[in-house]
Amino acid sequence: MDLEKIKEIEKEHYMDLFRRSNICFERGEGCTLYDTAGHAYTDFFGGIAVSCLGHNDPDLVKAISDQAGRIIHTSNLYYNVPQAELTEKLTRSGMFSRVFFCNSGAEANECAIKIVRKLAYASGSGRTTILTARESFHGRTLATVTATGQEKYSAPFAPLPDGFRYVPFNDLDALRDATTPDVGAIMLECIQGEGGMIPATYDYLVGAYAFAKQKGLLLILDEVQTGTGRTGKFFCFEHYGIQPDIVTLAKGLGGGVPIACCLARGEAAEAFRPGDHGTTFGGGPLACAAANVVMDKLNGGLLDRVAEMGDYLADQLSSKLARHKFVLDIRGKGLLRGVQLDEKLSAAGVAGKMMSLGVIIGTCGHNTLRIAPPYIITRAEIDDMTDKLETIFSNTNI
Repeated sequence: MDLEKIKEIEKEHYMDLFRRSNICFERGEGCTLYDTAGHAYTDFFGGIAVSCLGHNDPDLVKAISDQAGRIIHTSNLYYNVPQAELTEKLTRSGMFSRVFFCNSGAEANECAIKIVRKLAYASGSGRTTILTARESFHGRTLATVTATGQEKYSAPFAPLPDGFRYVPFNDLDALRDATTPDVGAIMLECIQGEGGMIPATYDYLVGAYAFAKQKGLLLILDEVQTGTGRTGKFFCFEHYGIQPDIVTLAKGLGGGVPIACCLARGEAAEAFRPGDHGTTFGGGPLACAAANVVMDKLNGGLLDRVAEMGDYLADQLSSKLARHKFVLDIRGKGLLRGVQLDEKLSAAGVAGKMMSLGVIIGTCGHNTLRIAPPYIITRAEIDDMTDKLETIFSNTNI
């Protein structure tokens, strides 16, 4: 099917929700994507930080194919081997004692929210309110879009659920001031992805952790985008030397196959009883088989490669781009980087020019380029991408 026919079908029948680029990818190999016209593009976006093993990874393909040949779905009314294997791998470190599998980051965050509500219900404490940060992003369901500290995402869907209060990010005093007797948890991102690739400062996140412990609050870290090795450590919070009560993962966990999870420890891990929560598809054999490959590769040396390539990416971005006056900031960790531009130069426009040069990058809040390549990205591919960005910037007159 050619691109014009695809676009015609979508225009007539698909809900008007996406503003797609004028392109249709039909296959990939490593860090390269190919469109229906046969053009090649180096992927520095990874399907929004999802395709951590790149495209057509032979081990991932084999695991999915082999599992599909055995059994694809059974539901959570029965045990399945890949889920048990993945559960063991995710809890082996001892950081978390229990896990719940689902299908998306929003579902994982819903689980975290329900844990807070269940503990408040069971104790009769009334501590149902969750503090979240302005410019945060936690999902598209009604509860998680309300947890998201950006009104543009939630306002069209009022009336919204009660139980969320917003504070400025990286402002510990504001967090403390907002904590009233009804607050039961703090929910933060280590790096605000949709908010513009803004990292939590060390003092802020460590301070929030200490404050939560002091006040008996749960600390929830949304690592949907930053987790599963994206920043050079399995959890981004490891850079800060803290231990949250709940962490959520998704995106890269399945290497492209939809899977997410909510990991918990302490009282949060023991909150639910049979029937309190559930899922039909979450943690199915196919998705868990894929996630087991990702976990094995990360533990087999890929995590070290992310740290190495992340440092190289940061060095190349800084050395080639920082001199331009319209580059306001270069930030992030590992293979998750943002380049904030002056409003006079459109980040979306730059991303469009990069696509015409055969490189895919993304954008996010505050006019920021979002760079999140597969973990197998090479130095040569990083050099090519940053050279092309530098060429665009050098030919920009502002």
